Amino acid sequence: MPNRPRLSMDKVDKGRNRTQAVITTVSPILTPLATLFYHADNMTASLGLLYTSLVMASAAGSLQALKNHVFHGRLWWTSNETRTELIVPPALVRSEILPLSLAAFSVVVGVVARAIGSRDAWMVSLGLTTLGMLALYHLFPTLRARHAHGHRISLSKNGLELTRIDGRTDMIPWKAHPYLKEIRQGYAIIALKGQEDLHYPIDYLPMSMRQLERLLNTFSTDGRLRAKLAGPEALSTVLAVLEPTEEELADSSWTWSR
Repeated sequence: MPNRPRLSMDKVDKGRNRTQAVITTVSPILTPLATLFYHADNMTASLGLLYTSLVMASAAGSLQALKNHVFHGRLWWTSNETRTELIVPPALVRSEILPLSLAAFSVVVGVVARAIGSRDAWMVSLGLTTLGMLALYHLFPTLRARHAHGHRISLSKNGLELTRIDGRTDMIPWKAHPYLKEIRQGYAIIALKGQEDLHYPIDYLPMSMRQLERLLNTFSTDGRLRAKLAGPEALSTVLAVLEPTEEELADSSWTWSR
C-alpha cells in the first residue's frame, strides 16, 4: 500500500482557515433543516439536527477563540531564570473543553432520540451516540486528571517539555534532535533520534505549525542559541525564532499579528 503523501506545514496552517469556514457555514444551515423535520413530525431527526447544530456552533466559536489567541501569541510566552514557557490562558482552555463536553453529551441525546423515535430512527440515535463516544475518548484524560492544564511548551538549554491539557508531560533532550515530521489527525508527529516518534496534540496550540517546526529545528541544531535559553536573553531569543516570516504574514494563515 503506498504511503499517504505528507502535507507541508504551510498547507496545514492554511487548513485551519478552511476548517473554520466549513463549520461556520454548515452550522446555521442545520437549524432551519431541524425546523422542517419538526413540522413534518419527525422529532428524532429534528432533535438530532438541533443538537448537532449546537455542537458545531460551539466548535465555530472555539475556533474563533483559538484564532484570536494565535494572533496574540507573543503574550503567552514567559521566561524565568531557567526556562521559557508557553502557557495558554484559561479562556483558551475553556474554549477547548466546551465543544468536547457538548459533543460528549450527544450520548445522552442519542438515548433520548431513540426513546422518542420510531423503529426506523435508529440511525439518528447511532450517529449521536457515536459522536458522543468519540468526544468522550478525547475528553476522558482531562476528566481523569480532574484539572485542565495551561502549560504547553517549556524550553531550557538542556531540552524541551511538551505538556497536554491533562497535565501529561513529555521531556525531550536536545540531543535527541527533535524535528516536526508531519501533522496527522490533530497530532504533531515529532521524530526523535533513537526513539519512537512522539505524538503531541496541536488542535488548540496557539501557534502555527511553521512556528513549531522552526522552534524545534532551530534549538535542536544551534548550540549558540540553546545557550541563550539559560540567560536573560531567553525570551527575546525564542520570540525572535518564532517571529512570522513575510510569507506567513501574507498567506492569510493563522499566525501572530504584526
